[in-house]
Amino acid sequence: MGYWERVKDFFETAPTHELYVGALVTCSCHGGIALILELYDTPDTAQYPSMNMAKIWWIVPPSVVISREWMHTISRLRLYTGNNVDG
Repeated sequence: MGYWERVKDFFETAPTHELYVGALVTCSCHGGIALILELYDTPDTAQYPSMNMAKIWWIVPPSVVISREWMHTISRLRLYTGNNVDG
């Protein structure tokens, strides 16, 4: 898998979601539990597009090879409810 295949989803328009900075989340691809640090779905200026991207910090990393700070697609993140850790 090349670089473009790994990051192309970030450049899609962000989907409608209920996520917010400070929310606990899990994802449908890695599992684990993370805290949202930044969302890039509503840019401050019109010159930057909405992106399907969030910066997260893994509280419970899904793997020892994944760094704590991570860029993730918004579309695959889900609010953590205590019983929805995929993996």
